[in-house]
Amino acid sequence: MMDRQNEHKLTGQPDFGWDMPDKPFLTIGEVADILQVSSRTVYNLIYKGTLRACRITYHITLITKEDFFLMIKETTYCKRSVSIFAKQGKKTKKKMNGERQGKGQTALIRQEGKKGTNGSPTKRRLIPAANYKQSVRDTFTDRESVGGDLYTMAEICQKFNYTYGRFYNLRMRYSIPCIKANSTKCFPKAEVDRAMAQEAERLGNNLSEHWYSCFDIMRLFGLGKTQVRRFALTHGVRTKRIHGNRLYYLKADWDAARKEAERKSASTKAKREE
Repeated sequence: MMDRQNEHKLTGQPDFGWDMPDKPFLTIGEVADILQVSSRTVYNLIYKGTLRACRITYHITLITKEDFFLMIKETTYCKRSVSIFAKQGKKTKKKMNGERQGKGQTALIRQEGKKGTNGSPTKRRLIPAANYKQSVRDTFTDRESVGGDLYTMAEICQKFNYTYGRFYNLRMRYSIPCIKANSTKCFPKAEVDRAMAQEAERLGNNLSEHWYSCFDIMRLFGLGKTQVRRFALTHGVRTKRIHGNRLYYLKADWDAARKEAERKSASTKAKREE
């Protein structure tokens, strides 16, 4: 004990009760042993500038005792600062709470508005759009504004052989008004019949007279779907696409190509010779 006190008086360095090596410098491992921390923690102190060190080579880093004691003397305890991520988390939480309150107030205002309009319903005016891909809301109207008989959606699909999706496109194209009767959607007969007539004229009234469908050819000539398409592509049969995905084949081209193929076919030629 007396020797340690005498050493402290001679060197002028404080006595912390550690077993300091008898060298003027320390290595990273020795500093870690003295502080009872890992070597990575010592390196972090050096990177932050808290502890001064001298890097001799890639594998040799030395710390003088004076720098070690200077770090202990000048480094004071301070309260841990809040990280940037924690601050951002608090801001995000406050923002989410504010948005929830705003949505709750908006929903409350909408409910109050619905209650106020139940007693006095307002008439919706039909606004036909030039572009048939208009909003469905624009086609809703009142029963009083549409006179005459009505079709239901099921009646239209059954009578005209339409699907719901196909009639939806027709309804948007020709701005057919819609009347809501409880949970059933109804459409004026006059408007629907007029739209169907215009659509038939647009697609061609004499479609079945001059064109084969793929199923017609399959039924008449006993071919498969792939054979029909391959024959038409090979012989240059003109086609027409209807309703987006239905392919029709011109009868004149198909019959001429079929006769030409039968004339050149070896199997049909042998049958004729027999």
